[in-house]
Amino acid sequence: MRRSRVLLPLLAGSALAIVCVGWALLPVPALGAPALLATGDTGQPPDARLGANRQRLVAKAMERSHREAPVSGLVLLGDNFYPDGLREREFKDRLRFNVVRPYCIFMRFTQRGEGSMEEACPLDPDERLPVPVYAVLGNHDYKEKESPLLQRKRIPEYLDNWTMPGGLVDVVELGGGVSLILLQSMEIVHGDSGADLRRALAESRGPWRILAAHHPLVDPGRGYDRDYARLVQRIVGSSGVPVQLYLAGHEHNLQAFRGEGAVAGLHLVIGSGGDIRELSEGDDEPLYAAESLGFARIELVSDGAETARLRAVVYEVSGGVPGFGVRKRPAAAFSVGIDGDVRVEEAR
Repeated sequence: MRRSRVLLPLLAGSALAIVCVGWALLPVPALGAPALLATGDTGQPPDARLGANRQRLVAKAMERSHREAPVSGLVLLGDNFYPDGLREREFKDRLRFNVVRPYCIFMRFTQRGEGSMEEACPLDPDERLPVPVYAVLGNHDYKEKESPLLQRKRIPEYLDNWTMPGGLVDVVELGGGVSLILLQSMEIVHGDSGADLRRALAESRGPWRILAAHHPLVDPGRGYDRDYARLVQRIVGSSGVPVQLYLAGHEHNLQAFRGEGAVAGLHLVIGSGGDIRELSEGDDEPLYAAESLGFARIELVSDGAETARLRAVVYEVSGGVPGFGVRKRPAAAFSVGIDGDVRVEEAR
């Protein structure tokens, strides 16, 4: 099932502004600015044939996007290994199946990984375009006690470009004035006070900040953790620094929301990297919502003047089998300014 809707600005002036941008020069990446691909809820088990095929469909579409316009990083938004996380006894098989094989183009192996993982990668080394893989944990990744440590410590022994916070939060300075803050949201769900998040926000260079976690801060419907959202909203709101974009998974569909105040201008839920779930009504009205597989592309762009904006394009993915008939469609596009103002733009 695939259903989508985009709520465009109602004011004639706002709509006209978008059209005029379309007639003028297209936004282009700001000089030296990073670009990211993001998706979540990807790690379907080998016996879930439909889910595994869906993960590979999205991965193939992301591979094409990377080849067409190379990015500087891949963000995985949690639930990397269903249904219960990663187990020691199946560690190598699941790493090959859920990471190396689908995301081969992004992979860079350690010496150990070259010996035991590279054979699962369907691309020759000269066909790959490796970039850092920034990953966080989801709720399913915590069901097996050993899973978080395996993902934090063991995977980097095989994948040289795998980055995951060892504690609550890590800050990655991407260059171009963009800070990526990786948050392990389940730690807060389990009772962490979030003090390290406050420090990380204050220490991040910015002025552009992307906060990536598994759990949404806005209400996308089913599975919303209100206590988590309220605590993180308070921390971000009192941090003294702006967050322009919040990325989350958890809900297995695609949604976009306008934030309020200092707590991120734009919120994206990109939780359909391997499964689709029906949309359910939450308290917050989405700018866009789709029951579709997909991913997002995020980059800092300029309209030719000095003003830059953080632009996010959400792609819906469909098709038959990976490598044959895979289609990616730019379904919705948004940009957010340094002060958090959000524009709905033409998706292209």
